[in-house]
Amino acid sequence: MREGKTVKKISSKPTVYLIDGSNFSRSLWSGAKGQRSDAIETEFLQWLGEAARTQALVTSSFRVVFDGGFRPVGIYAGLSTTVYFSDDEKADDILLERACFMSSEGTRAVIVTSDSGIREKAAADGIKSLPCGAFFRFCEDELKKDAR
Repeated sequence: MREGKTVKKISSKPTVYLIDGSNFSRSLWSGAKGQRSDAIETEFLQWLGEAARTQALVTSSFRVVFDGGFRPVGIYAGLSTTVYFSDDEKADDILLERACFMSSEGTRAVIVTSDSGIREKAAADGIKSLPCGAFFRFCEDELKKDAR
């Protein structure tokens, strides 16, 4: 098996970002006390839609997997973003399965999660991963560049 690793620098090459939506939205948008999880998810997807249109990410696509069953997220994040719900499966397993498949097909894929367990399993399978905070900071920097 190839050695997986944490992405140190985000590439401008077209990439499929497989995002742990529940983990990402809870870890970075949880500061709003009393805010419902669906409102947090909607805010996250709106932000991701804006980030996806930046020059650095416009050629990439985003697959966001939320834990649990379908619920309206109330936002259209754009053509490059697809939202999935894990239903009875674990979102972790879906992310890993899709990353392994994409890798076997020669598609550049990166799992975005702060869950160290998923990142360790990804590394064992030769899949690249990125912590949510690092991806967030990169996107925020790109949004600032595009705003100039």
